[in-house]
Amino acid sequence: MQGKRTVLLIVNPHAGGGKGQKWTPKLENALKQRSWEVRTVLTERQGDAAFAAREIEADLILVAGGDGVFHDAINGMWQSQRLVPIGLIPIGTGNVFAANMGIPSHPIDALEQLLNGQVKWLDVGEAHGQIFHCSLGVGFDAYVVAQMETVSKPQKRFLGKLVYFLQALRHSLRYRWSSIRVEAELADGDRQVWEKEAWLVLISNLPDYGGVKVTPNAEPDDGLLDLCILPSHSKADYFRFAMLGLLGWHMRHPEVVVTQIRSARIDSAPPVPTQMDGELTPPTPVTVQVIPKVLPVLLPSR
Repeated sequence: MQGKRTVLLIVNPHAGGGKGQKWTPKLENALKQRSWEVRTVLTERQGDAAFAAREIEADLILVAGGDGVFHDAINGMWQSQRLVPIGLIPIGTGNVFAANMGIPSHPIDALEQLLNGQVKWLDVGEAHGQIFHCSLGVGFDAYVVAQMETVSKPQKRFLGKLVYFLQALRHSLRYRWSSIRVEAELADGDRQVWEKEAWLVLISNLPDYGGVKVTPNAEPDDGLLDLCILPSHSKADYFRFAMLGLLGWHMRHPEVVVTQIRSARIDSAPPVPTQMDGELTPPTPVTVQVIPKVLPVLLPSR
C-alpha cells in the first residue's frame, strides 16, 4: 500500500498491561515515515473503538491492542456497513487472532508486514447482536474471562499469556458444569442435537485457541464455524480434557464433539456465562450463525 492516504490508528493504551501507551508514538512515526496521514484514537472504555471505526473516515484502519479492542472495532465497522480494510497490531495479552494469522508479535514488524500484505475477506460469527472474529465461548472459559477483571495491569504485563492459565487453574475448583443442549445446522445442512453435561462449548473461526488446537480444522474463510463440546461428569474432567486438548488427543475421545456448523442454539441449565473474542457477553441461551466473507482484513502475505 503506497501513496498519501489516511490511516485511522486505534490504540488501546492499557493493552498488554500498558504497552499500548508506549507503542503509540512509535507506530505513528513509522506510519508517517511511510507517507500516511495518521488519525489516532486512544480508547478508554468498551465502545470507543467501535465509535471510531464507525464514524472516522479513513482509507485503512489499524488496531493496536488485543482481541478485545479488535472485536470492538470490527463491530463498529459492521454496524455502519463500512468496507475499509482493517488490520491488527498485537499488543494484547492473549493475541489469539494474531497468532493464528501469522502476524508478528513485535508491533513494528507487524506494521511492516501488514502494510506490505494483502486484504482477505474473512468469515465472522454473529451472536448476541454482535460479530466475533475468533470465537464464542460458553461456560468455563467465559467464567475465567470474568475473573480476569481482577488481574492487575502489572500482572498481565509480567505474566503475559500465562495469566490466563493461572486464572483457569485458580478458578477451576469453583466452577460447576451445566446441562448443555446444542442444536446445530451442520455443514451439509442437516440438523443435529447434543445434550450433555459439559463444562465448555466453543464455537470458533480459528484452529488455535490460546495455544491449543481445540478446533484444528477451522478456517477463517471457509463459510463455516467449528463447534467443540467438552463434557464433564466431575471436576477432574476439567483437567483430563484440558490435558487431552494440549496433546491434541481430545478429537479421539468418544464423548467430545468437534464438527463444522453453519448455525447453532445453545441452552443450559443453569444458565452459564458466554464470551466473544475475550469480551463478556450475556449468559445462555445464545444463538450463533456464520456470516461468510464479510470482513476485509489486512494480513501478511503468505
